[in-house]
Amino acid sequence: MKVLLIEDNREISRNIKKYLELDSWAVDIAFDGQTGLDMALRDDYNIVLLDGMLPLLDGFEVCKKIHERKDIPIIMITARDEVTDTITGLESGADDYLVKPFDLKELETRMFAVLRRSKKQAFKEIVYENIVINLQQRKFEKDGNPVHIPLKEFLILEYLITNEGIAISRSDIIDHIWWGESLFDSDKLDVYISNIRKKLTPTIIQTIKGYGYIFTLPKI
Repeated sequence: MKVLLIEDNREISRNIKKYLELDSWAVDIAFDGQTGLDMALRDDYNIVLLDGMLPLLDGFEVCKKIHERKDIPIIMITARDEVTDTITGLESGADDYLVKPFDLKELETRMFAVLRRSKKQAFKEIVYENIVINLQQRKFEKDGNPVHIPLKEFLILEYLITNEGIAISRSDIIDHIWWGESLFDSDKLDVYISNIRKKLTPTIIQTIKGYGYIFTLPKI
């Protein structure tokens, strides 16, 4: 996943970049608003992390201009903590707002959440071969007929789909689906995945040995 970080504080930029790259994100950095805007419009990014206070061009203005031209999820990261600034950021088109100082794990969690929301809209309805999956209505059809899929199975499928192309660890799936059940037997996850595969083309959910699973949407 490709990230554009627009942040003029070089120490903060370096720390965010180092942390995210350890988790296999590809991170480009711009240190002023105009350069960041140019990069966002020129290249393809999955998400933008955008400081509110920037030289040359204010972050809120950058956010507006990006959304005038492209549909890219944006998280504002800024030292401003006034309610009016939060509203300004969201009205500018930001998908989320994080106030400095923040925990880097929280930032990454917010990034995944924003990407899931964005992909859920993009994958509102998936159609391939003889299967139709509607994520918003939580409906599953095969050969034109509704197929019963238990809620936990659908939630796992939804989580994998909205992270399409990303390897998801077993622990992340368990934390996401069974977050309140610390004693959940992780071996049961294999049973859920097996049941889902029987309803799908088996190779769509692939096992990453020793790590987890990845959903790959068929190319039409």
